Amino acid sequence: MKKFITAVLLTFVLHLQVYSEVVPQGTLVVVQPQKIIDADDVKQGDTVKFNIIQPVKVNKEVVFKTGIEVSGKVTKKRNNGILGIPGEITISEFQIITQNNDIIRLTGTISDKGDNRYWANIGWFFVFPLLFIKGNDGKIFPNTTHMLYTAEDYSL
Repeated sequence: MKKFITAVLLTFVLHLQVYSEVVPQGTLVVVQPQKIIDADDVKQGDTVKFNIIQPVKVNKEVVFKTGIEVSGKVTKKRNNGILGIPGEITISEFQIITQNNDIIRLTGTISDKGDNRYWANIGWFFVFPLLFIKGNDGKIFPNTTHMLYTAEDYSL
């Protein structure tokens, strides 16, 4: 009888290990913004949304389907300014919240710095209105793909 119970328990433990997927640290997660993220429209600390655009697989099994939402936090933001100073935006602290409300942290940074127009600094000596030329905004467009990675091992 003890051998039978041991065999049943061993089978149960092995069964759990087979069906418990572990998403290893460093697993690639490819995302796109849900909409344009403009430095003028957000403030530092705001949450912005992305979607997974490629299924994430572990051992040929899909663990995160296409379309799952990923949130990130605006960790740096600077508006563009006169004298050609460009705007800038940086997003990090990414996470996926699963159906069980588990938080899966992702590493990576998405940023953009607008084009500068520093030539306006020199030009305003000769043409005063050039003083008011602004640099371009930092923007992250929805048709761009970005690579993030799982921050640690996660059991699903």
